[in-house]
This record gives sequence, C-alpha cells and structure tokens, in this order.
Amino acid sequence: MNLEGITINLLTTELQKRLLGGKIYKVFMPNKSCLLLLIKTESTTLALTADFAGGSPYLYLPEKTPERPDTPPAFCMLLRKHLEEGRITKIEQSGLDRVIAMEISSIGSARQIITKQLVFELTGKNANIIFTADGIILDSLKHVNKAQSSYRQILPGLPYIAPPPQNGLNILTSAPADIVSTAQALPLAPAKALIAATTGIGQYTAAQLLKIASIDAGSSINDSNAPQLANAIADLQQNISEAKAGNALVYAVITRTNSVKTVLPFKPVQLAEGESVKEFASLNSAINFAQSLAPVLLPEQELLAKTVTAETEKLVKKAAVLREELAAAEDAEQQRIIADTLMANLYRIPKGSSNITVENIYDGTPLVIALAPDLTANENAQKYYKRYNKLKRAQTEIKEQLKLTEEAVEYLGSIDVALKLVQSRAEVAEIKTELAAAGFITIKNTKNKMPQAKSTPTVVKLSEDTTLYIGKNNKQNDYVTFSIGSGNDLWFHTKNIPGSHIILKTTLPQPEEADINTAASIAAYFSKARGGSNTPVDCTLRKFVKKPSGAKPGFVIYTNQTTHYVTPDEDEIKKLLK
Repeated sequence: MNLEGITINLLTTELQKRLLGGKIYKVFMPNKSCLLLLIKTESTTLALTADFAGGSPYLYLPEKTPERPDTPPAFCMLLRKHLEEGRITKIEQSGLDRVIAMEISSIGSARQIITKQLVFELTGKNANIIFTADGIILDSLKHVNKAQSSYRQILPGLPYIAPPPQNGLNILTSAPADIVSTAQALPLAPAKALIAATTGIGQYTAAQLLKIASIDAGSSINDSNAPQLANAIADLQQNISEAKAGNALVYAVITRTNSVKTVLPFKPVQLAEGESVKEFASLNSAINFAQSLAPVLLPEQELLAKTVTAETEKLVKKAAVLREELAAAEDAEQQRIIADTLMANLYRIPKGSSNITVENIYDGTPLVIALAPDLTANENAQKYYKRYNKLKRAQTEIKEQLKLTEEAVEYLGSIDVALKLVQSRAEVAEIKTELAAAGFITIKNTKNKMPQAKSTPTVVKLSEDTTLYIGKNNKQNDYVTFSIGSGNDLWFHTKNIPGSHIILKTTLPQPEEADINTAASIAAYFSKARGGSNTPVDCTLRKFVKKPSGAKPGFVIYTNQTTHYVTPDEDEIKKLLK
C-alpha cells in the first residue's frame, strides 16, 4: 500500500488528536521490523504500531495488539531506556513529505526536561524509524552506510539528515489557480506537470484530478481546461479539510489480488480493471483493514515466494561474513613486506629475539616485527612468507565465493520480480523448474505427470507498425531477447534493477519517440522498481546484447546503451495491456 503525502497529512492529524499528551509506558518490537508503543492517555490506553516488515510501511493504532516477544532486540532496549515514562509532546509531518516526527519529553536526573525524537520515514522500501536527540542519531531500525547512500548515512552518532524534500506548491494550502498556472507552464505531460508543480500528491491523485477535469494524459493543461482542474483541486482541498475534522469518509482502493493499493481522502472517479473501493470513517480504520487482508495468490506462488525470500536472506548473511573474512585476509601484503624485510636483515637479528625494529625496505619507515624466539631469523621470515601465501590463497577463494554469492542474490531478485508478474499456472511452473535447475529447490520426479503448457510473453500492439514483447520471467526474457528480437530491434531493461526484458519491433525506418518512451515505461513497470519515480531504464540495439557462456537464465551483458528516466503511468499501462 502506497500512501501519498496528503494521506500522511490526514494520518498526522488523527495521531495528534489521539496521542498528544499521552505517556509511553511500554515499548515492544513484535519482530525485527515492527515497533509497538503502548500509550496511556487521559481516557484510555492505546497501541501505536509502526510495521515496516513488508514493502509498504504502516503507522497506525491497531485494533488487536500484536504479540510481544520474550527477547527484545537492541533497538527496542535502547528505546525502552529513553522513552518509557516519556510524554508525547509533538507530532508533526515534514511539509507534505512522507515523514512524521514524534517528540517525546521526559524529566532528566537534574529535573530538567529532555526531549528526543522518533522519526517515522514512510517512504516505501526505504522506510525507516530513526531515534534522535538534538539532531544526532542515537540509533535506527535500519542502518544506511555510505555504500548504500551517498546522500545521507543513517548511523549512530551522525547528524540526522532528512530525506530530500519535495519542491513545489503545497497542494493543500496554495491557491488552486496558482497550482494550475504553475503546472501549465511546465513542458511536461499533464500528470507529470501537476506532480512537479506541487508537493503531497503522486501518480494516483494526479490521474484522478485530471480525470475529473476531463484532461487526457496525452493532451496538455491549457486555458480552456485550466478552470476545471482548479475546481478539482479546490474540491480536493475541501475534502481533506472535512476529513481532518472527522466529517468526511476516506476510501481504500482494493486490487483484484485482495490487497489495498492506496487510501485516499476523496472518492476515486476511475478504477483499473478488477479494482473496487471501500469506504471508512477514519484513515486508521482503513489501515487496519489493509493489514487484515490476505492477498490472493496462485497455489504455488506464495510458497515459491517464501523460498526465494528465505534463500535471499541466507545469501545476504553469507555475503556479509565473506566480506569480513576478505577484510581480514587483506593483511597478506603486509606479511610479505615483513618477510622481505626480515630476509634483508638476517645478519642483524640476534638469536632468541622476540621482536626487532628495522627499516622497511620499501618505504624506509621503522617497522616493528614480532619474532618467535625459538626460531632462527630465516625461519621467522619463512613463517611470514607461509602466512602471506595462505592469506593470498584465501583472498582468491573468498573473492570467488563472494562473487558467486552476490550473483545468486541478484538472480533471486529476478525470480522475486517474476513471481510478482505471473498471470498463469504455466508461468509459476516455469519459475519452479528454473529454481530447481539452479539448485534452490527439489522437484519430485512423478511418473505419468501431465505436461505443463508453455507460457508466452506478453505482446502489446502499439500501432500497425510497432509491437512490444514483454518477458515476465527469465525463460521468457531469454526467448524475447534472443528468439523474438533481431539485430536492430530496440531492447529495454531497468538499469541495475531486476525486471523484464522488452523488445520493441517496428517496420518504420526509425521507432517513434513516443513508442520508445512507452517501452521504457513498461520496462520500469515490469520491474522491482514498480511504483517508483524517475526509474533508470537502459535501451540499446538487440545486437549489442550478449549472453555469456554458462550464464543463468535471464542474465545478459550489453553495451552502447542510453539511459531513460521514467515514471510509469499505471493506468495508461494497464490500458495498453488490455
């Protein structure tokens, strides 16, 4: 479930009404990705749950309190130490970003008031809970180092840096006419222009506002339709104002797979195929409902997804251990330097010495060398050479193991995406067979088993001249790229992100620019980055795509690519896929 900034604004108001002034009397973590605060208010006792276990973060007051484990994690113990008996003195949203900060004040040992912050970043897969004091991070649910983010690191002791803020007019407080005129001046498609001109809304709300104003996605915002769009924005502002006062309903959009896609402070006027809407008196009730739903999956799809998740977690842990072992083995060069220096100074080392300080023969700096007193100088040197050779062999072996482990994690990432894209039992069967061939599962060899029907790639006819072919699993990806695709066809794939292979075929001398943009958007949509914005998609000629000998299904290398940054319009893509 993806909540936009305007919905987070409603959530903030609801939490303010129910939690401000309350005292935190217990802190729990039901699992490693879920925080539970038990809060006493003047009239009742409430539980606030921040559940970041899935791809969608939830911050809500649960109707049923989660179970509490016997052994709390270290993050939980830290929060207990600092937050229990503290009062919630402030809850505020960062502009219209998907960030809520909660201030908790307590009395210090010197009878002074000490205030700390819990920052809930409800930002999709990067969601996090960060505990700060005076702008310094004390700890967080997830640590983020420099290798994971060059913009900001989330580690204890570092200053807290907020996520990059949105730029634009506040969709709730700015004059509708000003918003429309700003969007109209941007050289973008209507939905992108509206999102770029404002803060607080995403693709879904932008598409609904344009639908209300009768503005097509392929047209533009102009003087004739600008008044209708301004009226739609004014109605949105009124709806949210009434919802914050408790005088309006909120609406959950439910997908055909029985999961909540989003919650809106207005009734949507356009739904995708298979979607439905359910009304709720409050946002908290809608989130509770979303948490209670069990997604509908094909029979074996869920089991395979759990297997992929478990295997990925094991491999990630293995990679971390291998990196530690590699760091330890990187001392090999120093052992060689010591050995060479000893050999050059054999005549200067008295027998029975336990250490000696000599000049490093490579850089002239003093080098303190530990020696075994019971060995001769030459034997000590040979001992260091032996250690050097052992560490060098270890480096080679560990690097190879780490490379294979990282490749396996990347491969399972492609399987995970394929499982989310399946549309038939045949596609599930193909993925299962592929996992068995890769050694991640075993399949019983049953006699007289009916042969499985072959799955086929998705074909989208863009025009009489142009067709798109979409692979939805690794087997289909290979087929699309190397059987359907030919030399000068365009090939698309998300950059460094697991996803589908896309082939764009046309009989025209050159593909239309609009068709290239559509292909890039579909590549982003059929990838792990679905739902994101500014997703990088690489495009190259099919003749520049190669499959290395012995590579796993779906794995290719390519050159001569250009990179497109796209934000797919889900409704438009679903129309195409029909």
